[in-house]
Amino acid sequence: MENKPKVYYITQFATAFCWGSIFPVYVLYFRNYDLNLFQIALMAAIFEASILIFELPTGLVADIYGRKISLVLSNAVLFIGGLIFLSFPSLIGFIFGEIIIGLGDTLKSGAFEAWIFDSLKYEGKEKKTKFVFSQGKRYQTSGRLIGMILGGYIGFWNIRFVWYPYVFGFLVTFLFLLFAMREEYWQKGEEKKGVFRQIKDTVNKSLKVVRCEKMVFALIFLGLFFSFSFETISQFWQVHFSENLSVATSYFGWIVAGASLLVILLVNKITKFTEKFRRETTLLIILKIGFFISLMIIAFTKSPFIAIIFFILLQAFEGFSEPIFLDIFNRHIPSEQRATLLSFQSMTGSAGEVLAGLCIGVFALRFGLRLTFGLGSLVLISGLVVFCLLILKVKKP
Repeated sequence: MENKPKVYYITQFATAFCWGSIFPVYVLYFRNYDLNLFQIALMAAIFEASILIFELPTGLVADIYGRKISLVLSNAVLFIGGLIFLSFPSLIGFIFGEIIIGLGDTLKSGAFEAWIFDSLKYEGKEKKTKFVFSQGKRYQTSGRLIGMILGGYIGFWNIRFVWYPYVFGFLVTFLFLLFAMREEYWQKGEEKKGVFRQIKDTVNKSLKVVRCEKMVFALIFLGLFFSFSFETISQFWQVHFSENLSVATSYFGWIVAGASLLVILLVNKITKFTEKFRRETTLLIILKIGFFISLMIIAFTKSPFIAIIFFILLQAFEGFSEPIFLDIFNRHIPSEQRATLLSFQSMTGSAGEVLAGLCIGVFALRFGLRLTFGLGSLVLISGLVVFCLLILKVKKP
């Protein structure tokens, strides 16, 4: 297939479909095999820890040996990870599966976008990259929506089958990329730095910028606290809705799909509102406060309808705030260190989720899910207060 954007669109749709098919009910899959709340949170911590460990080394695979090798390997590893979840449904099997899937996820991270950008540049079509990325996002969102709706119904029908679309989808995508993806522009890079030296240089450069740029430090700090807070609801909303509010699992896919549609329809309009405020961070703070209020309501309402409405709003607030956060973050990063700082920021978010996974499982077992969501709200509002104090010292742009 000569049309590179077409390969990009199909792959974005297929991989998003695979992830979407397990997203609405994967926690209930764990519950079906008698994992307690601490063990469920531990799974998330292990997944995020594997991303922390593998992200930079796997980035070198794409840079040194080629983006196609990295992407093909990613889909093969993700396929194997799904097979482990299907074949070894036990705590040990799930732990091993989370590590393998974390490895597969990092193999794709950044490599796919780098491939399509460099391919279009090689063909003299560099001006089309913005359109291709935009279209790719639409295909990705469509695949995720279809996958989530299907996954919700499969979970309602038979929870043991939820990994089948994931496994089959990544197998097909692996074969598709193996034969359809071309990388004519590629020339093997020199292995100038070892993995550990590369990691050391990345961390040192990142810390230097963080120390000098107060806004960068404030945003990384907020990201750490928000990741912890978001993990409380991300890990346990399915259990809460199913066991505490008696919401049928067949609705789960539609609930998440509703939030995704809200983001698709409104994200551009919401983002434009940043221009109406004197401070670049004002709208970001408002959206985080909306997230905080939604999480508090979900924590303590006894109405399934109200919980669903505010869960959709919570997911939407998170989706609206992401592009604003990234825009502010990028505008305060020196161009020569942009990739380094984005990697560091991503790793910090993963660190927050690892920390949450280690804490909230124990807290949920002892105090229940409602107070666990309350803990997440408290952590977020504390982070917001400190964030506001930090940015008061930053000069207005």
